[in-house]
Amino acid sequence: MKRISKKLLCLFAALSLTLSIGGCKTTDGTDGGTTSPDGGSKDKPTLKIWHITASDAEGNRTILLNAIKEAEEKFNVKIEETGTENEQYKTKIKSAMAGNSGPDIFFTWAAGFSQPFVDGGKVLNLDPYIGAVKDKLLTGITDNFTYDGKVYGVPYQMQVGPLFCNTELFEKYNVKIPETYEELLTAVKVFKENGVTPLICGAKDVWPAMWYYDVLALRTAGSQLCNDALAGKASFESQEFIDAAKKLVELTEAGAFGPNTMSVSWDNANVDFAQGKGAMLFNGNWVTGNVNAESSAVKGKIVARKFPLIEGGKGTATEYFGGAGDGYMINSATKDPKLAADVLFFLCEKLAFDMYEQNTGLPGWNVSVDESKINPLTKEISDMTKDSTGWTLWWDVFLEGAAADTHKNLVVQLMAGEITPEKFGQEMQKLNAK
Repeated sequence: MKRISKKLLCLFAALSLTLSIGGCKTTDGTDGGTTSPDGGSKDKPTLKIWHITASDAEGNRTILLNAIKEAEEKFNVKIEETGTENEQYKTKIKSAMAGNSGPDIFFTWAAGFSQPFVDGGKVLNLDPYIGAVKDKLLTGITDNFTYDGKVYGVPYQMQVGPLFCNTELFEKYNVKIPETYEELLTAVKVFKENGVTPLICGAKDVWPAMWYYDVLALRTAGSQLCNDALAGKASFESQEFIDAAKKLVELTEAGAFGPNTMSVSWDNANVDFAQGKGAMLFNGNWVTGNVNAESSAVKGKIVARKFPLIEGGKGTATEYFGGAGDGYMINSATKDPKLAADVLFFLCEKLAFDMYEQNTGLPGWNVSVDESKINPLTKEISDMTKDSTGWTLWWDVFLEGAAADTHKNLVVQLMAGEITPEKFGQEMQKLNAK
């Protein structure tokens, strides 16, 4: 009898150990949570989200964190968020996705930037899930996230690059807000003579410098030729692109960007503009959140204008730099695709509403807000783009991987006087020959 009891005890112990091991799960970057032996949930499922809203100086950071908190409560899920500075993030997300260590949901740029992720099978096809929110999205908003007819990502806002102008400085030095390139040169001269940085840039992070060349090309070549060249259907050695390069060199030599722009980061440049240290800034509409913040020294003093036209250029005043160029995608390795999709759609719609209502973005979703609450600067940008006849997406998003980096680096070399406008065109055209 004692011998039988010992055997039973050993059997029960072994069975208990087996069940204990079977009820555990090793977590990784996309684990959905711990599951009990009977299939019930012992803990909340966990989703990891990566984004670029990392700086407390960014007006959208609080909006994003609040949206994540609401998503946690609505879906009974734990969300681990990680924010990384823009340029560092680009390297980080590429490495993570290539090494199968990416998060469940991740911020990304559309078109060419995310093409390798999609081609590598790293991104979840959203077609089985997006029907639930399709009517809430603006028409065509997912076009830049559509690959081979399938939707892989969702944006939350439309984006556009206005020329932000500090009216206090324009009035102080009796300068006309420029509508033409020649008027822009005049403004640059006056502000420089008075010790004011004419155009804030932040070229240390490269992409802000790229914006100035790209919008000049939009004015010299027009959106159609820009889009054709980016797609490999037209040549970057065309005179229009050479002319844009010459204009950027001219602005640089005129002191438009100040003496130290190559050593100033975007974050610092952004702060400088919000503190009234620059007359103009050409960048995305997200700048509204920073200049309207309580800590901003220029709150209520900034207006948004179209980038000046260039005499003889093919670009028109109704063509804009921007579109739906970024948003979020889902890792194809996520443990619960339906949950991840539900959270993704909720966050994007919530961000669209809150950013517009709080004047830091233009919604990519059909949202209903009290227009009287919209800040005049945000409303100004929204109204300004209603006449649009053409768009060109950020070039480093349109282009893929190394090509995007090459373009940005060529712009900086152009500004530094290391290459000529003609050489710039030749090197850009080599991208189309690959």
